[in-house]
Amino acid sequence: MAITQGGVKSTDVVQASSNSHASVHGTTPDVRRLYNFGDRVADLAPEESPFFVYLSKVSKVPTDDSVFRFLEDRSKIDWTSRSFFMANTPGTVAAGTSYTFHVADAATPAASIDWLIKGMVFAVEVAEAANVIVRVETSPVDAGLYTTFTGKVISLSNSGITGYAAINDDDKCQVIGTAFAEGTGSPDVWSSEIEDNYGYTQIFKTAAEMTNTAIATKYRGYANEWQRIWALKLREHKVDIERAMLMSTKARQGNVQYTEGLCGHVLVNSTAQATAGTALSYTSGKAYLRTLASTSLTYDVLLGDLEVVFDPARGGSGDRLVLASLPLITFFNKLGDGAFMDASMGSNANMPHRYNFESSQGAFGHKVMTIETIHGTLHLVKEPLFRGITSGWMLFADMSKVAYRPLVGNGVNRDTYITTNVQSDDEDLRKDMILTEAGLEVTLPESHMMYVVTDL
Repeated sequence: MAITQGGVKSTDVVQASSNSHASVHGTTPDVRRLYNFGDRVADLAPEESPFFVYLSKVSKVPTDDSVFRFLEDRSKIDWTSRSFFMANTPGTVAAGTSYTFHVADAATPAASIDWLIKGMVFAVEVAEAANVIVRVETSPVDAGLYTTFTGKVISLSNSGITGYAAINDDDKCQVIGTAFAEGTGSPDVWSSEIEDNYGYTQIFKTAAEMTNTAIATKYRGYANEWQRIWALKLREHKVDIERAMLMSTKARQGNVQYTEGLCGHVLVNSTAQATAGTALSYTSGKAYLRTLASTSLTYDVLLGDLEVVFDPARGGSGDRLVLASLPLITFFNKLGDGAFMDASMGSNANMPHRYNFESSQGAFGHKVMTIETIHGTLHLVKEPLFRGITSGWMLFADMSKVAYRPLVGNGVNRDTYITTNVQSDDEDLRKDMILTEAGLEVTLPESHMMYVVTDL
């Protein structure tokens, strides 16, 4: 009897050996052959490697170079936000008077701003419910750690608040439009550059081997031991790819390349947030990482973080695939003391009216728990590889910003394939090899978030 794993049978591999239409490698067509398995391996035991399945089904983008390049467009972030901070103290100001201003980028502190132009109007928050309105009067100059220009104060919005007329260091500013005189010409131009990034493909190899004596032996439990071995090796190969796509970091040492894993990227390139009492902060090109105890993981904390992560100005989608360890999935579904739902309801009696939990069978063979929030939708899936030192991990992945990049070029497909009979000519055994060359592309890291729950 064939062993069925997901939608793929172990006999699919064995039977392929007699497929007369398969491509031939070398001069011995009946001995060594190549069989492409890339479109079928994702269907093998999908519950064991959910991230790889999602990548293979919805985010596969072949590359013809082992060092693949891609572009990141943050124009939506720049154009929507256009906020900055005062980098020097103008002091007390008066309407109708011009002053020299020094300002710094909000996304990258202590940096110049390349999108301010003459004629822009911005508001300076000098106090709660009190703004100073300023028009840029001269073309801004890049001074390295800040941008400088002459600006005219247009108005003081609330003279009833103490200190309303004083502009101080680190006061937040927000562009609120442009204003030009009658008969003036066209304004200066600004634009944001599309950023260039790169990734590596990684070569994954797994071998299945049995002596010809063992192959010819009929074993109890399995009529064909070779089929059993193959089923295990295919799953092993797929799990190896899953772990790398999650946990690896991008590197190249000699002629060995390592792809970037999404969790690895978050850990290396993130804005860490260690406490649950403060909001996540945005930094251009950085993912979000929060470390907290399970007692601090409530719906209120989650909703506050989702407000930042789902911000339309960040350029991401309104859905996140949430890969969670088994203890975290249990924690989310328990009603007892110290569990997510208990702590959340205890902190806010109206909490049940602000969310919707729904469990269903996903399209790719996974059990999915969907959480509808005011900011976006979470699709929780068990990630069985989050265990041991990663048992408290929870990854919020924007699947529109990641892609599986198999190497395909010059008529050669390096997505998962099988080479049969790779043993030496004088060996009395059968050895087949599974090989995949592929990498992970991660764009707009600010679309992704990770929780590390320290006591699960």
